[in-house]
Amino acid sequence: MGKIGLYVYQLVLSRTDNYQRIPLADAGIGSELYQFVPQFVAGKRTTHQNNNIERSWRLEPQPDQGRARHGLVRYGTFGYSSTIVDPNDNNVLYDRAAADVEEIPLYYQVWVPDRGNFGFAAFQSFRDRSCVSQVLGELTGEFNQRFDHLRLTANKVMPVNDEVYRNAPVKKLILSKKRVPKDRAEILRNLPPEELNVELSFGVRRNGRFGIFSDVAPQIRQARGGAAFVFDGIEFDEASAMVAIGNAYMKVGIVGPSNNAGVIDVTDEVALGEDQHPTLASISEVTTQVIGSFREQYGMR
Repeated sequence: MGKIGLYVYQLVLSRTDNYQRIPLADAGIGSELYQFVPQFVAGKRTTHQNNNIERSWRLEPQPDQGRARHGLVRYGTFGYSSTIVDPNDNNVLYDRAAADVEEIPLYYQVWVPDRGNFGFAAFQSFRDRSCVSQVLGELTGEFNQRFDHLRLTANKVMPVNDEVYRNAPVKKLILSKKRVPKDRAEILRNLPPEELNVELSFGVRRNGRFGIFSDVAPQIRQARGGAAFVFDGIEFDEASAMVAIGNAYMKVGIVGPSNNAGVIDVTDEVALGEDQHPTLASISEVTTQVIGSFREQYGMR
């Protein structure tokens, strides 16, 4: 997958006594989630550290957009020391201590309807680094502790099991392999990089398609040896497809080393700032469009 991805989840309420689903609502039973989210966000503006996995996070909310609550997760890594050097002269710029936290900004958005069967939560990833297990796990855990008569479940929007993707046409298949020695590609032998990321795409003619996603994805996943494909001696270990989501085709993961099945690649859809992270405006716009497409396909306002 590319550098910037989106993990999308359905947020579902059910009763704890009989597991019956409860529709989301604006008042009464079913309204608890919409009221809970801003309270959760307000309580997570200070840093939370998990020493077991040496990760930290805190929320930086932005003004609400209608029924959507959104902002940045300041996601941190700590637990090891390192040296920051100037690559031009090898002078040490900073000695990072093991207790120092390296933070990156990851976007989040939670949309809860005034009525409907479920809401959506989307979390951005950056170069395979994701805050989903930390933030979403805390959200569902705290909700379920507070409301003993309700249970909140987060279900990942998956390509094979979910109707949002299941019958969607596939326009292109993309196979990729990271860290390939440059001598595997004769044409690149005299260029500076020692290792390359290789991407191979298979397209169809105009108005053509490979089939629907539920037919294509299983064939890729069942490839021999766990690889997506072998081409010209290179065993590709990641596979994606350009899938129709709403009125646009987007890159969706099929096979990958980081549980990226169902992850939407938005690398080419966002604008990067000077820090090489997506600008807040661009990642917010793309996420809103993706959730909007899902809402439309499910007939939700």
